[in-house]
Amino acid sequence: MSHERSHQFTHSNTQRRASIVYGSVGKGGLYIPSDFIQTTLEDDDTVGIHETDDFLSPSRASEIQPLLVPGNKSSLRRKSEVIRELLDEERELLKDNHIPIYGDDEDVIDAFEEAIASNKISNTTSLIELKALIKSSIPLVLTFLLQNSLSTVSVFSVGHLGATELAAVSMGSMTANITGYATIQGIATALDTLCPQAFGAKKYSLVGTYLQKCTALIFVVMFPVLIIWIFFGYKLICLIVPDKETAKFAAVYLQYIAPGIPAYIAFECGKRFLQAQGIYHISTYVLLVAAPSNLFMNIFLVKSIGYLGAPIAVAINYWLMAIGLYVATIYFIKAEDTPTGIHPLKCWGGLNIPEAFSAWGKLAQLAIPGLVMLEAEFLAFEILTLMASYLGTVALAAQSIGTTMASLTYQIPFAIGIASSTRIANFLGAGLGHSAKKSTQVALSFGLVVSTINFIALYSFQTQIAKAFTDDEEVISTVKKVMWLIALMQISDAVNANSAGCLRGQGQTKIGGIVNLFSYYVVGLPLSIYITFYSKWSGSLDGLWIGSCVALTIIGSVQSYFSLFADFDKLCDDARKRTNVESHV
Repeated sequence: MSHERSHQFTHSNTQRRASIVYGSVGKGGLYIPSDFIQTTLEDDDTVGIHETDDFLSPSRASEIQPLLVPGNKSSLRRKSEVIRELLDEERELLKDNHIPIYGDDEDVIDAFEEAIASNKISNTTSLIELKALIKSSIPLVLTFLLQNSLSTVSVFSVGHLGATELAAVSMGSMTANITGYATIQGIATALDTLCPQAFGAKKYSLVGTYLQKCTALIFVVMFPVLIIWIFFGYKLICLIVPDKETAKFAAVYLQYIAPGIPAYIAFECGKRFLQAQGIYHISTYVLLVAAPSNLFMNIFLVKSIGYLGAPIAVAINYWLMAIGLYVATIYFIKAEDTPTGIHPLKCWGGLNIPEAFSAWGKLAQLAIPGLVMLEAEFLAFEILTLMASYLGTVALAAQSIGTTMASLTYQIPFAIGIASSTRIANFLGAGLGHSAKKSTQVALSFGLVVSTINFIALYSFQTQIAKAFTDDEEVISTVKKVMWLIALMQISDAVNANSAGCLRGQGQTKIGGIVNLFSYYVVGLPLSIYITFYSKWSGSLDGLWIGSCVALTIIGSVQSYFSLFADFDKLCDDARKRTNVESHV
């Protein structure tokens, strides 16, 4: 019986990635730099990284995936949670096409291969794809909502203290996002490319070396930033915020959240260290503990000590997340439960501080583009918060509530986009172009249904939503005036998130990157600035959201067009070529 398969469902780490940022009141990015930057390891046996090593070669495949390892396929599949899911998808597809299956997992593999070769599985149905999409989306929605809750809870708990405090937590969070979180995430995206490559090349200790180098690099970059937060935060915020009282509270937010940043760095880098090995569930388990902990701490500390309680609670939970990831990795992960049967500590060659702080050149080649890209995405939405600060404290407080709700509801279509990207990539990897097209159509249609539900929810409960965040009647009134726009934006935003997921699954990420940058910076932001400050409607928050709506409508429309009318036969060929290259690396 041959185990060399020409068709196989496959996952990739970019399709399974988590939301970009936990601490943001804005939205995470739809794309990451490794979607656009082609890099790989050279075929040498060097374990260390030196400036003379050529690890970056555009002529090779961008990622080496460790999930499907030749040899002993049946035992590896039984050990792997991720590959277990792939087998279940194949089994379900065989069942939906009325193809009988007898025996164990290996029989499913052979039955699926034979069905593909004999064209017994050439198409799927809308109902099959809808069921698969819902099943895959539910756990992802839960994960992303948990991530987003870390920032939502702070806005919720502080909002009842007053409009100034609510505005301040928004401004403090915005400053932290631009100068801190985006910096950390941008540099850490280098690990999304380098660690999977090292693991796929079986240079296991190199995975740990990359982890240490990237962590050290982020600490060096962030050290002066934290010094500014702690000692010069007020002067920094006063440069951009007209209200001094808001600036004072925002500066305090930076001072008290700063001690949690080292833990945040450790968690983000550690999470990528595990994801490179196909281990995705541990960070979710940690969040299942951290999110409720953050909620209770916020409520208790804000009631006990006031405004300071919010940043203190977040900082403490960053440390709980880092410690939780560390403990789970050492004590709760078993080698037989990982996708490759390898314990993650095999990739840890021991702490080497001199090596961690040396030879950063190649790492920087990925880190700098990642930093620029994420800063560009963050700025697009955080500039809106900055603009709101010039409309007054009440407007800034209302903007904070609006962005928090938009970010919260966004997690649902974003999760659907992630699930659809995996499904579409699976079909393309198996050479099922028609099924990939059907899955794309269902994903976009389902996204529209979800966006409509989001729209109805925000529009119908705008008063209740505003009162849940604040007791200030003026802020509540301002929120109600703009909530119809925020609700309307759900349609465009959902189309944006779902079409981006389809493009990722199809391998057409560059289209999304180009249209995002153009729509935000050439159309959306200039339009927001004009309407908010220079038109006859100036002085209200409406202009900020109108610009965003227009930008997202352009993005969603363009991405949907390219995802729906792609040449799926060519996409299957492209997927096959990538798989062949990876299997020979």
